[in-house]
Amino acid sequence: MYRLIAIWLYCLSIVFATTHALAISNTSNLEEPSFSGEWHWPDTQGNYQQLNVQFSEKLLAESETETFKINYSLTYPSQAISAYLSPRLEHAITMINQYVADPDTRIDDMLSALKNGDDSPSSRMLWDAYKQYTQDAFRHLGLLPCAHPQGAEYPCVRPNYSQLFYQNRTRILPVVESFSKQTDLNRSLAEAQAWLVTIPIKQENTFSFSPPISVLKDNLADSDERALLLAVVLSELAPNYPIYMVYPASSVGSASPAWLTIDSRSGIEGPTIMIDQQAHTLVSGSPSLIKEMLLADVAMISDALY
Repeated sequence: MYRLIAIWLYCLSIVFATTHALAISNTSNLEEPSFSGEWHWPDTQGNYQQLNVQFSEKLLAESETETFKINYSLTYPSQAISAYLSPRLEHAITMINQYVADPDTRIDDMLSALKNGDDSPSSRMLWDAYKQYTQDAFRHLGLLPCAHPQGAEYPCVRPNYSQLFYQNRTRILPVVESFSKQTDLNRSLAEAQAWLVTIPIKQENTFSFSPPISVLKDNLADSDERALLLAVVLSELAPNYPIYMVYPASSVGSASPAWLTIDSRSGIEGPTIMIDQQAHTLVSGSPSLIKEMLLADVAMISDALY
């Protein structure tokens, strides 16, 4: 099965490598205007609050490229992974053949080599390269592999929330700074949560994910986009406690619904849930929905962002 998937991915790469590369190139060259956003809301004390943020054209372009790359990858995972693998495997074959003394073990045909793998040094090196480049592809695309709930014979992927978290931490510093002025941790978090309510809810979409800058620019967010945006703020408010993205284990693509939690030892006020015998304090998402899922024994993934 593993070899069949590898062969299929390689075949797709021949068709889609050029198209994918051109699409990313065109996206990165878009002339985006600078962005200025403004939000208004009453804080926990009923006082009027206002948040203004601005992003440079460079940050907007980076976010647009990141958004395109992950959305394309979630929608067409086989093609995206294959586009990354193809040129690297071709180069690997060239290098392997240079160091293979026995002409009978040279790799002359990629498909045959993947299909008819054996214990020869060239075959082992090819499969080592395939596994390494596949891991690199997931990292490059911002994805994590998963097991498809229907057992389908094609890649199952999810956003790599931890990777996206680190890539976006420094991009929205104006937002973070506006909520880190309070000395009271729970009040700062409550104000950040009150601000998040002002961002309209977007319909959940399995095959797309918008990083924080794109969320702010579009002023729309679904559950996992909202959770990641809050995670960046919360990581500055409570940096010493693990933060988790929680979602159903059966999710494919952009996991929805999704919740943000923090280690209950943080002292942050909120509903407490137990996942994998660990106490989580819920800071984003519907408490009633996740409790219903846990009571129904729905398997949940607790993905640590850091």
